[in-house]
Amino acid sequence: MHDAYSWRTMMAACAMWAAGAVQAVTAVPYYTPAHFAEGLYAHWYVPRSAELAQRSGEMQRAVQQWCEAAPATERPARAAARTAWQAAAQAWDRLSAVAVGPLVQRRSARQIDFHPTRPKLIERGIAAAPADAKDMERVGTPGKGFPALEWLLWREQVAARTPACRYAVQVAAEIDREAVALRDAFAEAAQRGWEDEQASQVMAEAVNQWVGAVERLRWADIGRPAASAHGHAPEFPRAASGSSGAAWTARWAGIEALTVQGTEAPPAPGKGLVPVETYLRGRGLNPLADRLRASVQGVKAPLQALVQSAAPAQVPAATAALGELKRVAEGDVAAALNVNIGFSDADGD
Repeated sequence: MHDAYSWRTMMAACAMWAAGAVQAVTAVPYYTPAHFAEGLYAHWYVPRSAELAQRSGEMQRAVQQWCEAAPATERPARAAARTAWQAAAQAWDRLSAVAVGPLVQRRSARQIDFHPTRPKLIERGIAAAPADAKDMERVGTPGKGFPALEWLLWREQVAARTPACRYAVQVAAEIDREAVALRDAFAEAAQRGWEDEQASQVMAEAVNQWVGAVERLRWADIGRPAASAHGHAPEFPRAASGSSGAAWTARWAGIEALTVQGTEAPPAPGKGLVPVETYLRGRGLNPLADRLRASVQGVKAPLQALVQSAAPAQVPAATAALGELKRVAEGDVAAALNVNIGFSDADGD
C-alpha cells in the first residue's frame, strides 16, 4: 500500500512538473517586509542613485567645458553637454520614478526637477550671477534643476563665456551636489538592519509611492499636458530637448522594475530586489500576482506607441492602460498587503 501511494504521488508530481505548475508555485520563496526593504534599497536605489551621481558628474563637467569652449569648439562642446544632460536626466527619471526614503525626505524632485519651467525665474537667476553653492541657495527652486538647464541648452541660444552660460554651470553643479547627496544617503540607509516595524513602514511608503508614480506618469507627465494643449503641440516634460519619450521610458522602467519579476529567477530572501509581483507570489497570492502582471503587460504596447510618436492620438490608450494598472495596484494589491493608500509625494508639483 505504501508503494502504491508513493507511485501515485510520484506520478502526480511528474504531471504537475510537466505542466510547469510546481515551478510556478514552489520556486518563489516566502518574503517578509524586511526582505522587501533590503532588496528595494540595496538592489535598486543604491545602484540607481550611484548611476545618477556618475551621470550628473559627467554632465557638470560637460557643461563646464562648453562654457569655457573657444569659438571653434563651442558647437561640439554644446552638443556634448546636451548628450550628457540627456543621460543624467534619464538616470534621474529611473531613480525618482518611485520616490522613497531620501528622495522624499530631501524633497529632491522639487529641488532639481521643478515643473513647469519658469523662464522669467531662470532669467532672474542669470541676472543674480551666482558664483557658488551658497549663492545658488538664494535662487528660487523653479529657476533651477533639470528643466532650467534644458531650457538653457536648447531653448535659449546661450553662447559660451556669457553670464547665462556661467549660470548653467552653477545649475549643473547644484544638480550634481543633490545627486551625490542621494547616493550617499541611499548607501547609508542600505546598511541599516531592518526591524519588522520599520520594514513595514518602508513597504507602506513604497507601495503608496508606487501607486503615485503610476498616476504621475498617467496624468502629470502624459494626460494633463495633452488635455491642456487645446489644438497645439502638447508641452510634455522634456519637450524642449525632444526627450519626452525617453523620460516616459525611463520612468516606466523604474515602475516596472519594482512591480514585476524580470527574466531572472526570484531571489533568495535577502539576496535581491523583490518586486511586488514576486512578494505576492511568495505569499501564495498567485491570482492577484497574475492580474498585476497582466496589467503591466497591458501598458507596454500603448506606451511604446506613444513614445515612438508623441502623438496626441496615442495618449488615450496609454493613459487608460496606466489607469487600469493603478486600479489594480491601489484597489487590490494595496489591500492584500494591508497598506492604506494616502497622499503620495509622487503626485507633487
